[in-house]
Amino acid sequence: MADPNNKAIMNIRCNQLAHSNVNGRVLEIGVGTGINFPCLHDNPNIESYVGIEPNVHMYPFFYDFIKKYQIPFEISLSNASATDMSDVPSNSIDTVIMTLVLCSVPDPLPKKVISEVHRILKPGGKFLFLEHIQADPSVKPVIYGIQRAVEPVWAIIGDGCRFKPITDYFDDVKNVFSRVEYEKFNLPVPIFFIKDGVKGILVK
Repeated sequence: MADPNNKAIMNIRCNQLAHSNVNGRVLEIGVGTGINFPCLHDNPNIESYVGIEPNVHMYPFFYDFIKKYQIPFEISLSNASATDMSDVPSNSIDTVIMTLVLCSVPDPLPKKVISEVHRILKPGGKFLFLEHIQADPSVKPVIYGIQRAVEPVWAIIGDGCRFKPITDYFDDVKNVFSRVEYEKFNLPVPIFFIKDGVKGILVK
């Protein structure tokens, strides 16, 4: 899912990170290999970019993407935790990006991440997200059962990723953000039990 040659996944990433959505001072949570740079590198509306990535083993891949796409805007990279971005001033970021990250954040820390996002965003700032989620047990009980069974191994393979009802986190902040919108969809991936996804936007 971090393969830049996977056109189906990259189209979803880039549609979510369209030029009209991403602008100004941008902060990305969980940059990983820098997989979103193919979607961002030619965006003339980006002034600067801060990447948050605690896994330092990802950094060589990240810098390779910067060289490959000749990123024109200012870039900085931090190994801080997204649960405490105290080095980022309040009301200072125009756009926060997060793709396929929250599944790897152990509970109850996702609530802290979203709280920090709200703090650092400017009024009217946008939080764009794309995640894979736990299957609804009332709709897909078999898939849900498989997810529960394979989760211990999946967490090892996926750098701590687990199957979660991630939309619950966003529902919990509907009274905090001025706008909370998301839609569930099927991810175009070959592994049948990780097809459930969600994408959306929160506006401060």
